[in-house]
Amino acid sequence: MDKLFTEKIVAFLKIEKPTDAQIIEGATLLLQCNPSRERGIYNSALRRPQSMLPWIVTDLKKYLGIRKRGLTTADVPQYNERVLKDVRKTLSVVPEGVKVKDNGSIPVLGIRHRRADHDQLPEDIQKIWTDNAERWNTMRRVHAQLGVMIAKPGYAPCDGNELCYQLAEMDKEQRKAFERYDKFQLSKPTAQPDSVETFTDNVKTVQNARTIVSRGLSRKTQTDESLQKIQNAVDTLFALKQAIKPETVAKLKAIGIIIPQG
Repeated sequence: MDKLFTEKIVAFLKIEKPTDAQIIEGATLLLQCNPSRERGIYNSALRRPQSMLPWIVTDLKKYLGIRKRGLTTADVPQYNERVLKDVRKTLSVVPEGVKVKDNGSIPVLGIRHRRADHDQLPEDIQKIWTDNAERWNTMRRVHAQLGVMIAKPGYAPCDGNELCYQLAEMDKEQRKAFERYDKFQLSKPTAQPDSVETFTDNVKTVQNARTIVSRGLSRKTQTDESLQKIQNAVDTLFALKQAIKPETVAKLKAIGIIIPQG
């Protein structure tokens, strides 16, 4: 990825009122982004620079977004195809209780049922289901929007890459949230210990949880296993009503840990 070229696009887009010469430079950048697709805009810009400025700006923003996602124009078709394959699997299974609001091109093949103990789960874990149900409907709307775009004459994969990226991010959050929902374990009822034993056990549990969080955040790289261990420790601290410093919360969110509400 040519960072200097990306910087040139950013610099052009920052110009509030570009001159004819600057617009032609922008059109040249656009042509370099996708020679086979942008030749017409480039040729028109040579004759009528100011009238072509809106098209040049719109398309350069599109290609800049693609580059910021770490993709080249050649990478986009494969990226879109991979994303849509995963998203269609997600959208083919509707969360229990969700009413499908459209007759989209993705048939619903199954239902994802709530846990049998859903009503006994903590509110923040129950909320995962509600949030994912809303996200599922949003994904379906965005997918339908993308379908309309794809059906238009002259569509190219680069045109739909932004929507594909949005779908990929939502799908990632959907899967991660459902994994947390599925793996959450309710504490089993035990014989009532005396207050001293309870206090001692809680102190040890809190200390262990804080140690896991501290050591976890000090890791240079994270794995699914290490992230789940940190998530369990955070859930434990909140269940025992233990405070976590704001700066620690920020670090946890930065690595994808979900902070319980309340």
